[in-house]
Amino acid sequence: MEREKNEVDWSNIIEEQLLPLVERPSRYINHEINSSHKKWEDNTLHIALVFPDAYEIGISHLGLKILYSILNKIPGVMAERCYSPWIDAEKILREKNIPLCSIESSRPLNEFDIIGFSIQYELSYTNILAILDLAGIPLRSENRWGKKMPLIIAGGNVYSPGPLEPFIDAFALGDGEETIKRIADWALNKINNNSFTPNKKLLDDLIKKIPGIYAPALYETIISNDPAQRICVTKPSSDNIPFPVTKQFAKNISEIPVADETIVPYCEAIHDRAQIEIMRGCVRGCRFCQAGMVTRPLREKSADKVVEEAVSIIKNTGYDEISLTSLSSGDYSHIAEVLKKLRNQKLFPNAPVAVALPSLRIDSYAEILADTSEKVRKNSFTFAPEAGSERLRQVINKQLSNKEIIDTIQSIIDIGWLRVKAYFMIGLPTETFDDIKKMVQLIQQLLSLKKNGKKSALQINISIAAFIPKSFTPFQWAEFSSINDLIEKRNFIFKYLPRKRVKISFHKFQLSKLEAVFARGDRKLADVAELAFKAGCRFDQWTEHLDVDKWNQAFADADINPDDYLKQIPLNSSLPWDVLDYGVSKEFHIKEWNKAFKTEQTPSCFDGKCVQCGIQKWNACPIKL
Repeated sequence: MEREKNEVDWSNIIEEQLLPLVERPSRYINHEINSSHKKWEDNTLHIALVFPDAYEIGISHLGLKILYSILNKIPGVMAERCYSPWIDAEKILREKNIPLCSIESSRPLNEFDIIGFSIQYELSYTNILAILDLAGIPLRSENRWGKKMPLIIAGGNVYSPGPLEPFIDAFALGDGEETIKRIADWALNKINNNSFTPNKKLLDDLIKKIPGIYAPALYETIISNDPAQRICVTKPSSDNIPFPVTKQFAKNISEIPVADETIVPYCEAIHDRAQIEIMRGCVRGCRFCQAGMVTRPLREKSADKVVEEAVSIIKNTGYDEISLTSLSSGDYSHIAEVLKKLRNQKLFPNAPVAVALPSLRIDSYAEILADTSEKVRKNSFTFAPEAGSERLRQVINKQLSNKEIIDTIQSIIDIGWLRVKAYFMIGLPTETFDDIKKMVQLIQQLLSLKKNGKKSALQINISIAAFIPKSFTPFQWAEFSSINDLIEKRNFIFKYLPRKRVKISFHKFQLSKLEAVFARGDRKLADVAELAFKAGCRFDQWTEHLDVDKWNQAFADADINPDDYLKQIPLNSSLPWDVLDYGVSKEFHIKEWNKAFKTEQTPSCFDGKCVQCGIQKWNACPIKL
């Protein structure tokens, strides 16, 4: 589709009328180290990769960096970035009628052919609508079709896309490395043939040419029998449209492209270090964990590949710390080998490089790091018991005993760690006050641990969040606890834990409640999100910016009771996300739901017996049994 020539130099306007007036101009300036700069007129396809949160959050996201690198290596394709403007910047953009532009070339987003949103959490939805509106793009898909408008595609966390379905043309499911290349090739062909006008016909062609794409407008719906009477997809509107839509996944992650020339920001990012993905997927089977379920099968990167990436990324960025990322780094079979190789000073002759392991399981720490701990930066040791009692850990299938927790914390005290971070949830299915009491007792036991026979100086930071039932998990049918119940448990914890050596933080329960509504939402909630956006809701995932009154008014104006979305869902109900297939079967989730209430555990796949989760249908399970 031909675009009108951009005759306005928005770069100068932004520099003169925006940057001097905002709190952090580094969020909007150009030319970060390793950013890509192509000429607009030399490329056929222009893609804006958009992260709907603040710059310092988005610039830390590894997935967006990888897609950015992949696209800019394709001839004829130009990819640029955009992040949510902060509240002060949005105000100025609106007052001065400046459209939201890309970082690199300051092109208005509505001049791009494709806008690709990277969705990471449900409470970014009002930011997505603000971005479209600031770019002069109609919010609803049907109001864009047939016009000179970008095709809007979303990837990332699309595990319950219902609330966004009226706004997004298509969702890409699963790993994005191959899918993004296929989309680029398809779009190049369409543009060259002058047939790239967003409408149902284009979407029909897209989903038939590229696997793993869900276009909501091409499906019929029914009303479910659950308390919220959710709108659920029932079947395609025509033949040859996939149902369900199957996620795409990279079978060998050692072969996928990486972002070794990752962008280095001018301002401090949330994760201001080099990042290397060492593994995808998890086979532990925690019943609350969406990430562990939807990213199966487990796939490892080779040790040599990890080390090769480490050397390259340090050379290209100048970082002095590497984060080895995965859902459970302790399950990575080459972790000890990688840490040993990274200790070789010849790899990093200019300066020593520290290693961060952000996702270690507590039961794997001692064995893995016994002789490599000096290479791992001792900021604080983080672990996630999730539940306070052994009984409740059996319910959620967290296979971790109190003894394992205590023994591991003792070991890290012995080798010099002084701070511990612990993550818990309250409001889990079957939870009672006895479980809360045992959480308090466990923390008290940790505080009593000694070093060399003397009282230790261990400090414990505890973060406690409300359990939120998520789609594609065995607990997707569970209810969300009442705010009053959560407050009562919070007060008990505050009362009985000593505050001198313990710092306790609770996630805001009203924020968790809103997330719980949208985490299992449907298309009806699109009206609520749009009303909240128009009322001024932004950055709802930031506690200080959540405006509960505005959201309550939005639900009232849409004639929707949010509490209906928090109730337990009958097991026989249709679900809005049934149209998507992330591999693990609904039958397995039901089986796990029933086992949870019997306090029965399911062993990890590492234990030698296939649990028949559904992934085996793809012949992709890496665990050799």
